[in-house]
Amino acid sequence: MVRTGTWLTVALALLGRQATGQARVDERWPLDPGGSVRIVSPFGRIRVLGWDADSVAVSGRLDAGAGRFYATGDAGARKLGVDIAADARNPGRAELEVRVPRRATVWVRSTAAAIDVVGMDGTLDLSTVGGAVHVVGTPQDVTAETMDGRVEIAGGTGRARVKTVSGDILLRGASADLGASTLSGAIVVRAAGWQRGGTGVQRGKFESVTGDISFDGELVRVPPQTIVDFDVVTIQGTITNTLGQGAQQPKARTGGSGKELRFSTGVGGAQVTARSFKGAIFLEPK
Repeated sequence: MVRTGTWLTVALALLGRQATGQARVDERWPLDPGGSVRIVSPFGRIRVLGWDADSVAVSGRLDAGAGRFYATGDAGARKLGVDIAADARNPGRAELEVRVPRRATVWVRSTAAAIDVVGMDGTLDLSTVGGAVHVVGTPQDVTAETMDGRVEIAGGTGRARVKTVSGDILLRGASADLGASTLSGAIVVRAAGWQRGGTGVQRGKFESVTGDISFDGELVRVPPQTIVDFDVVTIQGTITNTLGQGAQQPKARTGGSGKELRFSTGVGGAQVTARSFKGAIFLEPK
């Protein structure tokens, strides 16, 4: 009876394991501090964490049908990800957590996975068709693109370029060069804090076809003889400006329909450009 019970327990465990159909990933390789990592995973979640070790480590799980995990490369460049079979009809989720040196260059591509990046100081190139992108840290350069997902960048960046089709964009923190464009999503910029070379935003350009644009924050402090230039245009939307006493108001657009507002504050050195087709544009003090 004892033997029968033992075999029954083993059989149930095997059945449970087959039912979940999950595979575990736990790998680690050396990587130069300034090396590069390319990550490709179609579905699920990709989480990238910066750390101080000279290596790249991957942990996670793959659901049944998620595909096969692979990794190639050396200490200078490493490529890893999940391959899905060409005939897979119901691909499962892959949950990957990748730890890389903080100053490394990271390139991520996905079909629908959410992308989270925390604690990186290097260059980021992130793209997902249907997932969201979330970045927290002080990367030198960020490019983030998605079709329908939301993009949020928080911290201080040297340069950031964000692009969506219908996803909303939220940019929190400071940047030397900040740009965002979308067709129907809303763009919200809360520019405050410190970034390499100063505080606030030195240069910004924000464009939307039908979504609202809101800029609420600080402009970089530079010698007083340098001015801050605003160039704001909307075709069918509205422009609201409350910056400074006697804030200038928009006028009819020269040579076409819509409103435009161009003025200089004379107290900083930033360049802010905002474009919208139907959305409203707000300029507000922090």
